[in-house]
Amino acid sequence: MDPVQLAQGDNSPGSGWGFLVASVTVVMHKTISPFWERKHLWTQMWLPTSPGGLLSSLVTLHVLRLGSADFIVVGPDRPLRVTVGQDIVLPCHLSPSMDTRSLDIRWIRHQVSETVHHYRNGEDLYREQMEEYDGRTELVRDGLSRGRLDLRISGSRPSDDGQYVCTVTDGASYGEATVDVEVAATGSVPQLSLEAYEDGGIRVVCRSAGWYPQPEVLWKDPKGQHLPSVSQRHSSDERGLFDIEGIIVVTGNRHGKWSCVVRNSRLNQEQETSLHISAPFFHIARPWMVGVGVLLVLSLVFLGLGAYLWRRKVLQSRELGESFWPLPPAKPAGKGAPLGGTWVWMAPEVTAELQSAWVG
Repeated sequence: MDPVQLAQGDNSPGSGWGFLVASVTVVMHKTISPFWERKHLWTQMWLPTSPGGLLSSLVTLHVLRLGSADFIVVGPDRPLRVTVGQDIVLPCHLSPSMDTRSLDIRWIRHQVSETVHHYRNGEDLYREQMEEYDGRTELVRDGLSRGRLDLRISGSRPSDDGQYVCTVTDGASYGEATVDVEVAATGSVPQLSLEAYEDGGIRVVCRSAGWYPQPEVLWKDPKGQHLPSVSQRHSSDERGLFDIEGIIVVTGNRHGKWSCVVRNSRLNQEQETSLHISAPFFHIARPWMVGVGVLLVLSLVFLGLGAYLWRRKVLQSRELGESFWPLPPAKPAGKGAPLGGTWVWMAPEVTAELQSAWVG
């Protein structure tokens, strides 16, 4: 017979027990129903007029109370923030407090197949655990008897960023709570360099590594005003941390102190480096001035080289002039014979002796 029909039978003293049986039947149906179906289950109540029926109704209400979920899963009301490399504890507890050592506790990411940690009846189950959490999770056992289901994750990584779900199952009772985790990292001090001349200005590059999440790059001119980058490039390393490169072209003879600021908005932290650009750099950045400068340098080089070669030639000529002397002319063979001589090279000391003998 249908439980509701049984409950609507006669209200004689004997029929009260029939109502109790019907009510218990309804309660058992409610207990084995999934938690999402239990939200839409309703039972038609009948208030008996007989003493037996009243007693059975009171027992029914007590059984109904025992069959429903007696706990609520509670998580934190704000995101948890952790720095890369640190351990983090995800808090979760039952309200009211109760012993949870015999319950089924599962921490997951977005769905059941993404299991971070699974505990059931006093045992940790790792068969369904995600690979990236292998050896990094621990359910804090000290608080289980008081309804605390905290999960410790060691060595936080950028991939740990996001939402976690703490689920608890006790027979047909089910509850869950979400925990949001924000992972962050502050990178290295920026490195500044002058790369090249571009569009009549100087291209300045700012580089930094080891950030999470992706940072932003700001520039400050000599007057302290913030300027955006002309272009930015981001990349991530094998750990999931971001490297960043920002570029700006400094023009208009705005020499002085320039600063690059890399900021992590999640941590509200930043790293800054400054570079002083002097006025001569901007003169060189003008193309016509570069051409004139190159021409002047080349002209000076050629003039110096020409002067050196001319001086060397003069010295060599003088040395050669002192080293060549004519031999005495041969004795005339006869009247009208031409005079002649022969030029030969002699060492300077021999030339001096011959010159003395000739004069003598």
